[in-house]
Amino acid sequence: MPLAKHKLRYEGTRWSIVYGSREGVECFALSELQRNIQRRLPYVIGVHGEADGDLLRNDHVILLGTCANNPLIAELAKQKRLAIPRRKEGYAVACMESPWGRGTKALVIAGHDAAGVLYGAEDFNARLEDNATLLGSQHPTTENLAWLREDFDAIRPFAYAEAPAIEDRGIWTWGYVIYDYRRFFDNMARLRLNMATIWNDCPPLNCPEALQYAHSRGVRVVLGFPWGWGYGNLDLSKARDRRIIRQAALKDYREHYRHLDIDGLYFQTLTEHSKTRLAGKSIAAWTCLLVNEIAGELLRERPDIPIQFGLHATSIQKDYPHLRKLDPRVVIAWEDAGVIPYSYDPVTWCDGHPMTGKVRALGSPERTIRYSERLATFRHDAGFAMVPKGWMLLRWGDEFEHHGPFIMGERDPEFIRRRLHERQPRWDRMNALWLQNYPLAAKFYRAILACRPPRVTVTGLVEDGLFEETIQPSVALFAETLWNPRRSDKDILQRAMSPYYRRGL
Repeated sequence: MPLAKHKLRYEGTRWSIVYGSREGVECFALSELQRNIQRRLPYVIGVHGEADGDLLRNDHVILLGTCANNPLIAELAKQKRLAIPRRKEGYAVACMESPWGRGTKALVIAGHDAAGVLYGAEDFNARLEDNATLLGSQHPTTENLAWLREDFDAIRPFAYAEAPAIEDRGIWTWGYVIYDYRRFFDNMARLRLNMATIWNDCPPLNCPEALQYAHSRGVRVVLGFPWGWGYGNLDLSKARDRRIIRQAALKDYREHYRHLDIDGLYFQTLTEHSKTRLAGKSIAAWTCLLVNEIAGELLRERPDIPIQFGLHATSIQKDYPHLRKLDPRVVIAWEDAGVIPYSYDPVTWCDGHPMTGKVRALGSPERTIRYSERLATFRHDAGFAMVPKGWMLLRWGDEFEHHGPFIMGERDPEFIRRRLHERQPRWDRMNALWLQNYPLAAKFYRAILACRPPRVTVTGLVEDGLFEETIQPSVALFAETLWNPRRSDKDILQRAMSPYYRRGL
């Protein structure tokens, strides 16, 4: 006697997910997509590595993956029903009548590569929270599962494809104020950010585990340490002091960083001040000499390691041409080169900071853009990188101290919640200022892209901001602006304000 099938509680056509891969970044993409769709459905959604004929004939299907690992996506692309950008991290998302089953739908999230799969899934999740954009039902926002299911079943036909305008998009922070590294990198992935520059006095003991986790979220990690920064008794014009810096930097790299699976190095040296001349030569010239001495030796050991040079424009100003002789493999990451988006408050005037307040020549958005255009073009064989500011930073005056070996990102959840409560008033101020001024940042990045540097890297200073606990509106605005600043200001704002970023996934 054949076994009787279980009676289904929920009638009607169901949704199933058919994925291409459950490895690495795409595994996280699948989990994120499943989580967001499952909250809209009263039944347990089926998740399959391949689809049989019955499933394709009877179910609505959600296809996730690439042409290389999901045959159904490859079939749609071959039929020209799907146009996937042929660019790194690009993706196409579409909803259409299913070609495999009458009266059923196919929702497709197809990446050019694994990162594109993740970013397509996260973009769809964010858009799904805006019912008027994709969904056909007019129900109010609610957690009523019957209404949520009806909304999702009524999803409209649509199609869009995207790829990032800026290659490297991320966050700059001291490592000891990452309080939960897993949630920190999860939130970076949700914002389609792909680079974290993490500065420490020494790498955390759990650095290998944190690096592995970041890579599973599509985040490349650049570790930072000083090449003389913080040592006020050294003088760049003295060969002896440059030799001390070189020996210390190389020793630090060999002992603490060479064995790690890092994606680059970031350093600062003695440029965080407003003095532009030293011993009859520019700070720029002395800095160029020092950096070439250290970088040349380091790159002989590891030719493939990307190196970013964090350089404060306050000590360079008009002398930037003296950096033309810098090794082209070293990318300058500019700081403090004017007002928004460089200033500690996102404002349109010099903010009174001890250094930036002295650079009056760059005290307007237009002058800041003109100066940065020159920085982006005077080294034609190197990319342009920068560290924008205007969010949260360390409490330098009453809390900061240098540290020894430590464990990063394993703090008590109650501490994190309490810390966010303490820091939220500053966040409220920063969020309000960015909502007023973000079009100026978008204009800035459009101008940089128009200069056509070989590569653009932007890592915003978001440290001790409890980013792991919640994505603040101003950080979502930052991420959306970097993804494509050529969009309208209205579109950037609408996408950044998706409830998905603040739903506490």
